[in-house]
Amino acid sequence: MFRPCLLAAICLCGPAFGQSTIQPDIGVCRNTPYSQDNCVRIVGCLGDQGLQFDGKARGWDQGTVWAQISDFTQCAGTWDSDGPLGTGIGQMICEDGVTMDVIYYSQDSITGTVIGRGKDSVGRLIQVWSGENVLEFLTPDGSDIARLPCVSGDIPIS
Repeated sequence: MFRPCLLAAICLCGPAFGQSTIQPDIGVCRNTPYSQDNCVRIVGCLGDQGLQFDGKARGWDQGTVWAQISDFTQCAGTWDSDGPLGTGIGQMICEDGVTMDVIYYSQDSITGTVIGRGKDSVGRLIQVWSGENVLEFLTPDGSDIARLPCVSGDIPIS
C-alpha cells in the first residue's frame, strides 16, 4: 500500500506503516547566490528535551529543505521567501508523521543567513538558523565550537 505525495517539491511517496521513504540529502552543499543550485546548512532546536536537527536548504527564493533530528528521524519539505520585509515560511514533514512550520527572517540573502521560529504538530517549539556561515554565527567569542542556544541549554555542534 502506498500513501499519496504530501509535498509537491519533495515526493514523500512510498510504503505506509511507518517505513521511511524520506531520503537523506547527501549531495554537495555550496552557497551559489541567485541559483536554484544554491545550498546552505540549516541547524535548529526542537522542543525543550535536548533535540536538535541538522540539514540543508536548497534553492533560491524558494526551494526544498531536508533535516535529520538527533533521534535519527528524517524530515523533508519546502521553504519560500515570498513574505514582506525579508520573511519566509518553511514547512517539513517527518517520517514519523510530525509536521513542522517555521516563520523565518532573512538576515543576509547572499549568504543564506536566516533566523526562524515555529512549532511542530505536537506543540514543540522550533528554533532555526541557516546560512553559509551559520557555525561562525553560533560560535561565542573565545569559544572553539559552535553552540545552538536551545531552550534546554546550549548544544555543541560541528
